[in-house]
Amino acid sequence: MANNKKLANNKTMNTNKIIWVEEYEKNIPLFLANNKVGTVHSVFNNGMNILMGNRLFFIGTVKNGKLPFGIHVHYEAVQEVLATIQMPAQVIWNEAEKQLSFENCPISVSFQQGKPYSNIVKSSQGHFQMSAEALQAFIATLTSSVENTGLEIDIAEFIIDYLSDRKDESPTVKAIYRLMEALHTANEAEAEAAVRYFLGRGRGLTPSGDDHLVGILAIHEVSHAFSPVFVNSLQTILKHESVTTDIAKEYLFYALNGQFSSSIVQIVNHLSSDEWNAGMVNKNLLELMTVGHSSGVDTAFGLLIGILSIKYWRKQ
Repeated sequence: MANNKKLANNKTMNTNKIIWVEEYEKNIPLFLANNKVGTVHSVFNNGMNILMGNRLFFIGTVKNGKLPFGIHVHYEAVQEVLATIQMPAQVIWNEAEKQLSFENCPISVSFQQGKPYSNIVKSSQGHFQMSAEALQAFIATLTSSVENTGLEIDIAEFIIDYLSDRKDESPTVKAIYRLMEALHTANEAEAEAAVRYFLGRGRGLTPSGDDHLVGILAIHEVSHAFSPVFVNSLQTILKHESVTTDIAKEYLFYALNGQFSSSIVQIVNHLSSDEWNAGMVNKNLLELMTVGHSSGVDTAFGLLIGILSIKYWRKQ
């Protein structure tokens, strides 16, 4: 703690203006209380990530939904902060004032008026039940809105081949089938090999393969249907190796803990509800699919992989 104080004292933290947080994930202040010094990690048009301790937090808008590590503020407020930030600026948490301040920046971000939230996937009682009609509505929206995933998988063609037992021989599709089998395996080597193929695979801040895995973990959270060997393999690799981007790793860590963005939570909760309807499936799925360049689509495809895998193994 002494090192943190010394480090903070060597920087200029002049704050004249306060920006008020609107909403924040409920556990963030507790983490910041024990990890008071960090840096600005990355900057985007709608916000920025800060690295505190060994974890990332996003300060920005709800453009991509409420994030499991989100500190959400108005767009105009974000732009004010971004205009004055110089990377890699130091970030300091003031526990007494409940606010973040930035090196050489006249603006601080206060939690005092913010509302805490928690994005919770509702676990099913007993077996995860999703009607054939709900699945059809999900597939109809997915295939009518986009052709390919970020890994260039033709979604409609994949579904047709899968349901007709006509297997595509491309390496990526083969890897998807191996992953679907690994979701139910007791073989550690099989699970590890299947997971490794997708970690870090693809372009962008959250590669497509990682987004697929986040979608699968959301289905696991609602169903508890997948093998602990699969889950443990993913957890172990992420803990001990640098296999993907910092941001993708953050999403996966939260997903392994049952926490997801609000855009994922609302579609998963609706699909597993007895009161689902096609209109809401379409609305919620389209909202998810607008996230990022292909991130939302890739996550939706991960949801589909998880759902199809459960239905297949239940028949065995």
